[in-house]
Amino acid sequence: MAYCWSCFSARWHCTCNVNIYSRKELIVMKRLFYFIFLIALLVMAFPALAQQDTNLITLDDATPAIDVVITLPPDATGTISLDLALAAVRLTDSNGEIVFAAADERLHGLEFNIAPNSGTHTLTVERLPGVEKAYVSVVSLPEMSIGGTVEFVSANAITLNEETTLSLDANNPGGTVSVEIPTETIGVITATFPGASATTQLVDSNGVLLAESTGGHVDGLTFVLDGGSYSFTVLGSNLTETVISGVRSVSVVDSGFAVIEVPDSSTETVVNVSTSVCTATITASAVNLRSGPGTGYSVLGYAYRGESYPVGGQNQEKNWIVIGTQDGNSAWVSLSVAQMQGSCDTLTVFDIPTQNNAPAQITITEVGSNQEISRQQAIQIAEAAYPGTRAVDVKQEYERGLLVWEVKLSNRMEVYIDAVTGEIVYQKNKNDDKEHDDDREHDDDHDDDHHEDDD
Repeated sequence: MAYCWSCFSARWHCTCNVNIYSRKELIVMKRLFYFIFLIALLVMAFPALAQQDTNLITLDDATPAIDVVITLPPDATGTISLDLALAAVRLTDSNGEIVFAAADERLHGLEFNIAPNSGTHTLTVERLPGVEKAYVSVVSLPEMSIGGTVEFVSANAITLNEETTLSLDANNPGGTVSVEIPTETIGVITATFPGASATTQLVDSNGVLLAESTGGHVDGLTFVLDGGSYSFTVLGSNLTETVISGVRSVSVVDSGFAVIEVPDSSTETVVNVSTSVCTATITASAVNLRSGPGTGYSVLGYAYRGESYPVGGQNQEKNWIVIGTQDGNSAWVSLSVAQMQGSCDTLTVFDIPTQNNAPAQITITEVGSNQEISRQQAIQIAEAAYPGTRAVDVKQEYERGLLVWEVKLSNRMEVYIDAVTGEIVYQKNKNDDKEHDDDREHDDDHDDDHHEDDD
């Protein structure tokens, strides 16, 4: 059975040191899911150069791919930055359509800026075909990283430390810029095209497609590439005014990006799965499986007493754990209803806020809230019938098969009010003759067998 873990961070941001797994923690997984909610005011996350080897995710037979679900607030943008080695990337929209894809061993890093109001996206990173191991690190940024200094040139061909622009409008919606990165050099190409709702392509001098975006879901791209000759093409759609697209190129040294140093496979530690897995056994009759740590997150399903699940991490407070479920997904469960066994001392700690629901707001109302008048309403009706009096006793009972409020007033009048309609059905002075019995067990003032001693 395949299991996967989820970094659920609804209404939160992930910093550079979040959502990173070691091979030891990934070895029992077949697929790894990350959930990142980007917000407009992220705390400043370091660019890709700040990533450390301990943050690398190894893609292999145990973990062949990772998924990152990205949701933006209305009118907001956000940037995803990736360091790559031998990995392929694709971005799909909420309908599962591919809106960006990149796959080439010459590609060492990527940044893409998601256009506002373009919906939820899923980023998938997997190994290139025929590759045994690939490596990736993922970071969310408030905006694209722009490093190095460039000189503006009025041409459609640039090299390192140069920038040019394309003017796009309804009559000329597209353009191409050639970029030359010297051999034995790693360069960074950045293209921005906000508002163009564009389709883009990056190809080499032989016409080999390295990356492509469609549908206007992405409005900025950065590529970290080996030396070579490349062409970047942008084609806007539904242009009602002029849009300026910028294309620039700098060396990786000037940009601040770092190239992943692939770990030496000869020094990698092989982990014995049977002795390293941490599991959790449910100790309560039935428990909620949630989308995040805390009762404030949605319920995804249920687990039952005696069931055991592999554990992939815990929250900062160490009172919720994320488990792999039998359907291949993952969920969070409270440690108060689970018992952990195995190697659980080095669980990954997720920087996800624990969100608990506030106690339910309970409003106590008078009887009558179910389309019935309340006790206070009955008092008001009775007192209005006899101005200057006050209620001295109020009770609800069945009388002659009718649910009524019996209101005794200070003038010794007893007013009987229909509990549904609010109408006064009858009224009497306490000294009046008793009404006939209603055959109910309860002895009230209108029963034939009632005595004054019973009052």
